[in-house]
Amino acid sequence: MMNKQMSMVALAALAWVGMNGLAYGGETSVAGYVTYWDGSTDGAGAGVKVRKKVLGFFSTDVRASYVDFSDADTSVIPLEATLMVGIPFVVEPYAGLGVGYYLADSSLIDNGVGSYGVLGLQLNLFVVGAMAELRWNETEEDLMDGMSANLGLMVKW
Repeated sequence: MMNKQMSMVALAALAWVGMNGLAYGGETSVAGYVTYWDGSTDGAGAGVKVRKKVLGFFSTDVRASYVDFSDADTSVIPLEATLMVGIPFVVEPYAGLGVGYYLADSSLIDNGVGSYGVLGLQLNLFVVGAMAELRWNETEEDLMDGMSANLGLMVKW
């Protein structure tokens, strides 16, 4: 009797995994977010990212944003790409590493490259969701080094 029940539970779990897009990946999402940078001077802005799951636990994203460091009379357009690993649940924790190219509109800093580490949470609700993340940024310019935070809403398919 116990073997029959265990077999039924295992069969139900396999059927659920087979129907669940989160289990095998392939999901794509677009998120709009607000961003706050706490570097040598504070910056704030907004951005958009496109994320693609390539396997159940791995994903990549590309993002572009606009950050205004008004105290330094500087604005920056970060163009970035990230490789992440996450645990696909309704609330999905993830961590990743990324690289970026930063287009600066300033007399203080030049265009440059940088890298970052990210820790985040993504709330997965059918075709919509939300994301929150903290990043540590290392760039060629001290103005943008330090923590940043992103908070956004997304659409998935």
